[in-house]
Amino acid sequence: MFKKYEFWHPRVFEAPFYVYLGFQCLINRVSIRNLTKANYALNHGEIGIGSKYESQMAFDQGFFMPTVLIDDGLSVEEKKQQIFDFIEEHGYPAILKSDVGCVGKGICKISNAEDVHDKAPLLMGKYILQKFTLKPYECGVFFMRHKGVPRISGINMKHFPTVVGNGKDDLLTLAKNHERFTEHWYSFLQAVDTSQVLPEGHEKRLSFIGSHTLGCKFTNDEHLRTPELEAAIFKFFESQPGYNFGRVDVKCEDEEAFKRGEFVVIEVNGIASLPTHMFDPSLSVWQAYGIFFEHARCLVNIAKEHAQQPMDLLSYAGVIKKAGENQTLLNKVHQRLMGR
Repeated sequence: MFKKYEFWHPRVFEAPFYVYLGFQCLINRVSIRNLTKANYALNHGEIGIGSKYESQMAFDQGFFMPTVLIDDGLSVEEKKQQIFDFIEEHGYPAILKSDVGCVGKGICKISNAEDVHDKAPLLMGKYILQKFTLKPYECGVFFMRHKGVPRISGINMKHFPTVVGNGKDDLLTLAKNHERFTEHWYSFLQAVDTSQVLPEGHEKRLSFIGSHTLGCKFTNDEHLRTPELEAAIFKFFESQPGYNFGRVDVKCEDEEAFKRGEFVVIEVNGIASLPTHMFDPSLSVWQAYGIFFEHARCLVNIAKEHAQQPMDLLSYAGVIKKAGENQTLLNKVHQRLMGR
């Protein structure tokens, strides 16, 4: 059966975008390296080769849950102690995510002391430790600012993997039969009692990771836009003029709270951000590419606006090398955390 484009291999789906992006750079006389200037306050515009922690620190921390960085140079016992000290101050649960993380890989939840002892020895590289918010409603909001004018270019709600009991099969069986199941689900299934058998008709949400590659369904939710939401998003970004293109992921109590602009920020993503509202299953691949290409045009125009901003940039070869190293590290820790 022909797979919906949201399930295509990322390199296949993204290839036309990069061709179009290159064309836009050519006709606008913007070098590929200078695309990073759109977010000149962040390491290489936040393209996935820098520190996620440093990117977060570039913003007002009052919008985020309490967050600290666990250094790679610490021993396992020192990492455990840092986690326990954080828990003593902020309480369970907490979230651990790789400082070079992307698409939800390398994430685990800490709900008790046993989790600390189990997960701390598996960490590789620097890790972000953050208080886990129990707010259940999560959205991605794509933000742009061109010539000083901010706007929201897309909103997507995240629909987390949920199963419905039949009174016979356990959660693991139900999960494996889910249409969005992949082996990456084990990164969050390990936090669930997969031997549980749900009564018929009962629903259970399985995941806490808002990643499309880890089972979340994204929908295009322009109807959620309100003046109050726009004001809150613009307030978050107005103190950081060096960020002008990317997606912010937020959590709220419910849809009405989101529309009122009442949220906590869980992550800021830079110029490598995907306009994830394009993954709405109701959209055709041509509609998705229309959204994708529009964002390519905007990125180039915003980068051109800030072309004179000074930045310390690696060579093309250096970027490729660093990206490869980060991806290798992330894949290793992701497999370790899944018990693979």
